[in-house]
Amino acid sequence: MYVVKKPYFGAQIRVNRGLYYHHGIYADDMHVIHFASSVPGHETDPAYARVEETTLEKFLKGGTLEVREYSDYEKKKLRIPEEIVSYAYKEIGRGGYNIVTNNCEHFSNECAFGEASSEQVNNVIDVLSRIFSR
Repeated sequence: MYVVKKPYFGAQIRVNRGLYYHHGIYADDMHVIHFASSVPGHETDPAYARVEETTLEKFLKGGTLEVREYSDYEKKKLRIPEEIVSYAYKEIGRGGYNIVTNNCEHFSNECAFGEASSEQVNNVIDVLSRIFSR
């Protein structure tokens, strides 16, 4: 679950972009690591998207910051903040963006838990499977 609150070192953060949420890892107000493109109009274009560092202001683009809160189960699997941020920094420059299998949410979860996953993608797949199973 994500809530509007002040981020902390190693937090998984997101911002609503209209049709989707954009995810990243917070180090401080000047350092957010995320999987995107800094080329305007090509934010999710695989040819341009890389894991990169940006400022919180640029990450938010005027949107509202949300911070992930973890269930007790998730807390058992969660890396410590130093490991989350260290892993994120090591991935800077990595490409291979794919909206279904390797997006910004996959990256954020991989940093936090060591496993890439995307609830947004899973929700779309679930809806499509219900539509086409009729």
